[in-house]
Amino acid sequence: MAWWIHDHLPYSDLQFFPNLAAFNIGWHEQPKRTIYSFIPPRGFLTKPGFDNHTGEHSHLYPGFPQIVVPEPFAHR
Repeated sequence: MAWWIHDHLPYSDLQFFPNLAAFNIGWHEQPKRTIYSFIPPRGFLTKPGFDNHTGEHSHLYPGFPQIVVPEPFAHR
């Protein structure tokens, strides 16, 4: 889920926790784009400057559905 969010949403920071599949997602006008895991091994999954920060990561979330953007409603 972390990489899907990273590839598709304008988040600032993500934090993942070991209990109850919990995570926090933060938003900011100037996003940091960091992912931190409290699940062992703890630490940053990615942040600016990491080799894996840019590019496309779909191979890490196979089977996730594609985003479908509905056409705008017609103005009447």
